[in-house]
Amino acid sequence: MRSAGMRLVRAQWAPLTALAVLTLVSALLAVAVPSRTTAGYDRAAAAAAGPGADIHVKGEAGGSAAFAAVPSDAALNANALAWRDRLPRSLAEVTGEPESSVTSPSQAVDGEFRRPRLLYLGWEPGAWRRIRVVSGGFPFNKTGQTSGDMNAMVAKRYADQLGYKVGDRIGLGDLTVRVSGLYEPVNAADQFWGPRARILHPTIEYMPQTTIEADAGTALIDPAAYSRLTRDPRLKLNYDWRFPLRTGVVSAEQVRAMTRDLDAFRSAVEGRADLFPCEVSTALDNRLKEFAGRLRTARSVVGLAFGGLVAVAAGLLLLAAGLLGERLRPILGVMRARGASLRQLAAPACGLTALAAVPSALLGYAAGRLLDAGPPQTASLYAIGLLVAAVLGLPAAMVLRERGGGLGSVTERRDDLVAARPSRRRLVLDGLLVVLAVVGVVLLRERGASSGTDPLVASVPALLGAALGVLVLRAYPYLLRAAGPFLRRRTGAVAFIGVARASRQNLVGALPLAVLLLAATIAGFTSTVDTALRTGQERASWAETGGDARVDAESLDDAGLRRIRAVPGVTGAVRARVIARASSATDPAPLTVVGVDLDAYRRLAPEVPGIPDTGAGALVSPLAARTLGPSAVTLSRAGMDPVTVKASAQIERFPGLERNSAFVIVPYRAVAGATGFPSQVFLTGHDIDAKALRAAAPGDDVVMRRQVLRNMTGLPLVSVVHDTFRDSAIAGGVYGLLAVLLVLVVGARARGRMIAHLRALGLSRRQSRRLALVELAPVLLCAVGAGWVLGLLLPEITGPVVDLRPYTGGFAVTAHVPGLPALLGLLAALLLAAAAAVAVDRAFDTDPGNALRTGE
Repeated sequence: MRSAGMRLVRAQWAPLTALAVLTLVSALLAVAVPSRTTAGYDRAAAAAAGPGADIHVKGEAGGSAAFAAVPSDAALNANALAWRDRLPRSLAEVTGEPESSVTSPSQAVDGEFRRPRLLYLGWEPGAWRRIRVVSGGFPFNKTGQTSGDMNAMVAKRYADQLGYKVGDRIGLGDLTVRVSGLYEPVNAADQFWGPRARILHPTIEYMPQTTIEADAGTALIDPAAYSRLTRDPRLKLNYDWRFPLRTGVVSAEQVRAMTRDLDAFRSAVEGRADLFPCEVSTALDNRLKEFAGRLRTARSVVGLAFGGLVAVAAGLLLLAAGLLGERLRPILGVMRARGASLRQLAAPACGLTALAAVPSALLGYAAGRLLDAGPPQTASLYAIGLLVAAVLGLPAAMVLRERGGGLGSVTERRDDLVAARPSRRRLVLDGLLVVLAVVGVVLLRERGASSGTDPLVASVPALLGAALGVLVLRAYPYLLRAAGPFLRRRTGAVAFIGVARASRQNLVGALPLAVLLLAATIAGFTSTVDTALRTGQERASWAETGGDARVDAESLDDAGLRRIRAVPGVTGAVRARVIARASSATDPAPLTVVGVDLDAYRRLAPEVPGIPDTGAGALVSPLAARTLGPSAVTLSRAGMDPVTVKASAQIERFPGLERNSAFVIVPYRAVAGATGFPSQVFLTGHDIDAKALRAAAPGDDVVMRRQVLRNMTGLPLVSVVHDTFRDSAIAGGVYGLLAVLLVLVVGARARGRMIAHLRALGLSRRQSRRLALVELAPVLLCAVGAGWVLGLLLPEITGPVVDLRPYTGGFAVTAHVPGLPALLGLLAALLLAAAAAVAVDRAFDTDPGNALRTGE
């Protein structure tokens, strides 16, 4: 029995090897691709958290209440530990040890300087072990001291820039600070100094309640000096317990829990009764909420692509298993005719398939884990299990077909596509497949972006592809049958024979059609969405900038405008005047009036979206329209001549202005006489020299469109989405080519004998090559054409799931058209399939004298 099994394995080594290799590759990809994508999500989550997202617990207190709550270094650290104990688990996992500090309000330094000076007094227990004294000594103050100089240390860089040395006194009104020593950081790159730049060097701040710039710094004090500060009840000290964020450990899975737990932590901090009032301050929650929206979109769209790829892989494995089963059918028929039971038939059929698939799946899973592309995913196990179950289920179904017994099941039943009639069971299954596809689409559109990674929703591309495949398989025989009479009237026999051979394929031979259709669907869908994303980001960069560049100037005269026009690369410029806080006599709500020649602006930058034709009136934002109403309104403010406006159309946004703000766009001549107001200059050109542009507009804000676009494409998750779409399109194309190659190679020997007969009848080698192309063309063109069209329509069918606005600055992407690279890739795939057909025909070209036996 063992020797018979080995002979069977040797006889079927080609399809067994193909099945084993395809199973291994599919299992490897099922592990590596989701893990790699998840690792990309995690990197994007860490990047989204970014610097400056530490969690701070801040409070303000002074006098005896402050000293009673925090009398010493130990009490300050004890409160830090108390806050840490209140941190929810998700936040505690991503934050480091708390850092405590107490800082006085800024105080103006007495004296006349080139720029005013502000000094903070900081009690920073964590700073002492991170500095080294380079001059003088530590600031020791006597306990209980209430008068005289207060000793403090300042950074050497601060002292060098502002002209201080050891022993100097700094007057702060009623308090005099004596510089007892100078220090340097042990490691200036330590993250501890990130939010404490004032301790190391002077920083530019504004004087309280003014716009006057001042040099600000922090002097370090000891606990005795802190105690002295608490004796003044008028002085409110700022207490800060900082929990540094360890961005490297932030993962995408933690984002939702962290966002929820931040609100819980705020409630816990505000509800603490044994300390002065405190609150949580962090930029983390806003960043995480923005990232969560982008992540939800990415997972939905990528889930659709992954679901389709799993279906393509399953189809290819079923094709390999089906071809193996077709080669086993004569053996099974003979065994059944000799009295073998169904269980005995299952041993060679299912056993051989399991021998090829199961070890290969395990090896592929192990290889995927060894690649360490990212954290392992449970979905990978489900995908591999689904693929193996589908492969093992096919030979079991083929065994059940032999229950009728005898060789008749092999020799008397014709099951080619043209002659076969579908059974009622198959019709029911086909109808069920179509119903499932419709249900999946309905659920997907109802849930929208909230569908996430729902398995049913993720399987929609596969279900739609399978449903379309069923319809194509129904129409495919009629197309072949209709082509027969037409081809019979032609003089050449190649086309007729090729179509006749294509029509004699059975259902297993038609499986490449389903695989190719699914592969083309996924390739078309991913390439289309990827192109739509790039196009949307391009449009958003135009809408954000208003041209190839924009200059926002506080004041701009004609000479400044000429300098800007003369910058190398600038080919056109349009000036706009921006007047903020204008209002009408009947409604004091402030509006922004923008004066610009819209006709000239449209000619300058036609790529800017959303600029309607004004007609005879003004353009107004939706908020301004509600303020102004339908009638004419006069707007004015100091320094501006009154302007009468009447809304003729609404505009959602205008470059350089905040979204959802109240603004009115009027002709430039209406505000040309207003002086002293900011201006915007919109520029177009080729390779505008940004450095020269900034030099031509010193002190003004220069915005380059290419930098805006670079920032958009560099957002967290954008590279992950682009890479996934590209890899999915490539994987779909490779799977499709493998399906073609598998069918060609497995059937090459039998086809070689048929070609030998035709060669004996006069078929030339060139005609043999053409025949190979004609045999492949019906399946290839029908499958790829239908699948590609479905892929192009999928973004519209899936609707709200493919919502790319989080990546395009809020612009909805509605035009889903594949780019030139995708079309070239499709053409290349078709040419490769044709080349494969010709190559296999050449490789298995058999001389009629060797292939034909006497009497044939």
